[in-house]
Amino acid sequence: MPGSGAEWCREPHLADAGPTGQIRDKGNDMIRRSSPGRAAPRRLALRALVLVLVLALGATACGSAEVGPTLTNERPPPPTSTTSAPAPAPAVDPLPAAPTTTAVPLSRTTEPTILVTSPPGMASEDELGIPVLPPVLPDVVSEEMSNPDLTRLPEEQLPPPPPPTTAPTTVPPWQPVTILTSRDDVNSIIPVYDAPDGTRLAFPDGDLWSYTFRRNRLVARVLQGTEGDEWVQVELPVRPNGVRGWVRAEHFNWSTVSHHVLINVSDRSVALYEGDNLITSTRAIVGKPATPTPTLSGFLVEKLPNHSQQNGSIVLGDWILMLSFFSEVLNSFNGGLPRIALHGTHIPERVGEALSNGCIRIPNDIVEAIARQAPLGTVVNIVA
Repeated sequence: MPGSGAEWCREPHLADAGPTGQIRDKGNDMIRRSSPGRAAPRRLALRALVLVLVLALGATACGSAEVGPTLTNERPPPPTSTTSAPAPAPAVDPLPAAPTTTAVPLSRTTEPTILVTSPPGMASEDELGIPVLPPVLPDVVSEEMSNPDLTRLPEEQLPPPPPPTTAPTTVPPWQPVTILTSRDDVNSIIPVYDAPDGTRLAFPDGDLWSYTFRRNRLVARVLQGTEGDEWVQVELPVRPNGVRGWVRAEHFNWSTVSHHVLINVSDRSVALYEGDNLITSTRAIVGKPATPTPTLSGFLVEKLPNHSQQNGSIVLGDWILMLSFFSEVLNSFNGGLPRIALHGTHIPERVGEALSNGCIRIPNDIVEAIARQAPLGTVVNIVA
């Protein structure tokens, strides 16, 4: 009863006989409970049990949480060379930090893709199923790289000297070409499509990046489109040779090139022109029968100085001029992609021979002239 020291509360619809220590008052639908001294410890124990359960559930949730992978648009660094004397990095200015971009690695994008396949024998894996590594310096096997004397011959063993270089008398057909070079503030994957706003393309050797493994800018040749267009069709320096696709022009700077190089495999000669004007010409070392120099048309994509062997062995001469195409008989070379290059030589006395692995080797003074005068994007035509 009120004022008697017992605690009273309204709790309808309970059974007549309550728990031990509880008596039902049918007249008032009331329950008389036991003394407060016995109820308080129960309430405290119940609250402690609830607190322990809440803490246990929270700890379980935190312990099972997984952190998702973080996407990055920064290109992985070039792989470490496996040769005995790895080349130091090229002396170029470092690239700025990658800005925010919508480009993501192709393996993480939800866009449907079309795989651009290579011709037979040009898969992206070698015979053992091992993925081909990113490009390395071309043409020189490790034995010759570490021992340049392997291809130096004693004077009595040298073949007869080639006939004097005869300057070409006719100018090969040419026309100015438009070149795209990736902007300095674009440091990401460049998505390539089969048509404007079309399906994204995938390439056997991986994504197309805005800069090379040697931290130089990407170069592509325009096939369709003019400056100011949103979309441009370009020829790309990736496998398969001559592959083309559509890119957004906003990622690139535009330029026009009138220089062109003619390489004649049969004559074993190289000539550089600016428009109709012959600048220089020379005899050359070309690919041996097992690894012939491919007869293709492409363009100059990278120029690597090597006067102090900062980019490779003395075997490669003073300059390494990387071209946009690859060997047609080799799937990989010396651990990397078999890109064709026009470079110098440590054996100028052997020009006129066919002894390379597909690259074109010319005297250092001539490769110096070409490197200094021919801009990136210079057309390179190789004929039989």
